[in-house]
Amino acid sequence: MMKNPHVKRGIPSRLGALVLISTALVAGFAAAPAAALPAATAPAATAPGATSSAATGWSPPAARAYVALGDSFTAGQGAPPYRSNDCKQSRYTSYPTVAAVFSLYRLTENRACSGATVADAMAQLTGVSAQTKLVTLTVGGIDAGSNDVLAACGLNPDPNAEPCKTALAASAAKLAALGPQLVGLYSTIAATLPNAKVVVLNYPRLFNPGVAPLGDLVNTASDGLNAVIAGAVAATGNPRVSLVDVTQEFSGHGIGAKLPYISFDPGNVLAPANFHPNALGNAFGYARALANDRVLSR
Repeated sequence: MMKNPHVKRGIPSRLGALVLISTALVAGFAAAPAAALPAATAPAATAPGATSSAATGWSPPAARAYVALGDSFTAGQGAPPYRSNDCKQSRYTSYPTVAAVFSLYRLTENRACSGATVADAMAQLTGVSAQTKLVTLTVGGIDAGSNDVLAACGLNPDPNAEPCKTALAASAAKLAALGPQLVGLYSTIAATLPNAKVVVLNYPRLFNPGVAPLGDLVNTASDGLNAVIAGAVAATGNPRVSLVDVTQEFSGHGIGAKLPYISFDPGNVLAPANFHPNALGNAFGYARALANDRVLSR
């Protein structure tokens, strides 16, 4: 069979990516509440004597503008191939892309970037249209020293051994200062975009419990970070700022699971996708959490 010379090997086409996402919908979103996602509508034949939608002047609801902000988890770093920028944005299966395909929200821009801090997320807000109706973001992991803990504790995960002990102490200090920074960020986004829902997503546990000492250590750190994020959302006192907890959707699908939602290549521990949600994690984990919490249906 002659191969199409215009198709690059190893890079999925948009059709292939949508097939993957559709499979995720059938297997995953079908278990979500019926109101979680708008029902797909297709043109139907007009019965004899019936009035067509064109005659009544009805038209489908207009798409609502959606912007994604934050760090590598929203960029989709765990699901290559990446777009041609330095932010490691997934070309096909970041969770904002998946969520927008199957909702009334139109992803106008994904500004999330690998390594982004709270200050970076604040800068990403510049120039976002005031007509934006939905903002989703993940941020705070870098500020809390997550990368430093992984690097320091990777070879020796004993929390009482150096350099892991020092990295954990530094992370605890950073975590204590993170809450007020997040409150300021969430409040600024809400004030800048008065017509938008601001949906904050937290972080999954990266490892299945008991897989490795490092995994349990990282999971505990994730729990602490998620507690700070939840407290910051509540502290805004703004009903337009809400939290979507993704930990339930990722439960049982960490590194070491039979069907992991987290990317990890043991043969290349420095692979950029490692320790981030893969395509399944973005669809079954993050996008499904948005559906389960009915963010995408209103």
